[in-house]
Amino acid sequence: MEMLIGRKLVRVQRLSWHQPGEADNLSVGPVHLVFEGGQGIFFAGGSDWSLELVETDPESRVWLDVYDYDWYGSRWLLRDASGEPPFAAVVAQPFVAMEPVRNEVDQVIGVNLNFGGQTLTLQTWGGEVTT
Repeated sequence: MEMLIGRKLVRVQRLSWHQPGEADNLSVGPVHLVFEGGQGIFFAGGSDWSLELVETDPESRVWLDVYDYDWYGSRWLLRDASGEPPFAAVVAQPFVAMEPVRNEVDQVIGVNLNFGGQTLTLQTWGGEVTT
């Protein structure tokens, strides 16, 4: 993550669970932050309800493979969330620091990301990443 310090956030991608005929909940789901140069960080809820972080490469979409399935017509959809709150406020801002948020048993369940003095908080709730 150190190599991302000082780089501007250029795009935010978010996965949401889509069930035909129902509105998608756009405030929960895994988040992919993409920085200048194409490197990124993917945030997802772990099976133990902790927050998982994976560094990503512009040439690889391996982080997305586990979400590529259909379950009785329902599936994960990837969208550009750069213009959505709370992400729009930090797009084009430099990444300054990341502070983990821990639960009572010291598991990382969230992060506070500092972008040029503005904080973006991502946390897990019920196994899902929330904003």
